[in-house]
Amino acid sequence: MNKTISLISLALMSFSALADEQKPGIQWGVGAAVVSQDQGYTGVGNETILVPALAIQYGNFSLLGPRANYKVWQQDNIELSLVGQLRLDGYEEADGEIFLGMEDRDMSFDFGFEGELDTKIGEFGFSFMHDMTSTHEGYEASVSYGIPFTAGDGRIVPYVSASYLSEDLVDYYYGVLPNEQRAGRMAYVGDASMNFEVGVSSDWFFGKNHMIKADLNYTAYGSEIKDSPLIEQSGGAQVLLGYVYVF
Repeated sequence: MNKTISLISLALMSFSALADEQKPGIQWGVGAAVVSQDQGYTGVGNETILVPALAIQYGNFSLLGPRANYKVWQQDNIELSLVGQLRLDGYEEADGEIFLGMEDRDMSFDFGFEGELDTKIGEFGFSFMHDMTSTHEGYEASVSYGIPFTAGDGRIVPYVSASYLSEDLVDYYYGVLPNEQRAGRMAYVGDASMNFEVGVSSDWFFGKNHMIKADLNYTAYGSEIKDSPLIEQSGGAQVLLGYVYVF
């Protein structure tokens, strides 16, 4: 099933901040995250998975699990980075009754860029990611806004975001091919969609070596996704609890 990494990706910035406090040179860490999510697939329900994570910080390069980031430009409160990540969306026929007779939908490797603007009223971000493996052959463009708060040695960021998913991406993961239709699952051609997300991201630091991440979010699907016969809910929720030890 889909193993969304949007919240895990947010931990990359937190690990970088923790690593910056260490001595210069390469910094690395290991950890894991428990992710519980319900993505709204018909008859599937909630899933809980354990995701191992390897974290590396070296100069402008950062890696956390399936996501790598290279900062190409920074001036004052503006950053621009190149980003590569695995999109762990997809499913297999055995993942649920709704997928019986369906072809597998695979993960992809997406590459693009992202930017961040820090202001007195909050953090603004944007990103553009495109499939480089000809899996879904689509792209996703996102904008976000968050307001960071500090609480002791922790950082809490309530945020909202909007993401535009291209027609090819939506059709690959939510469409139903003519040869896949059956009773209760009609053929469906997905169209481009706009998703909206609201959530809270939090990072808690203990000394120079320990980071705990606790996040919660809800994504409201656009009508082009909600209309898919594979989807029975109007959105998906996700909870993440993770730990990284920095050496």
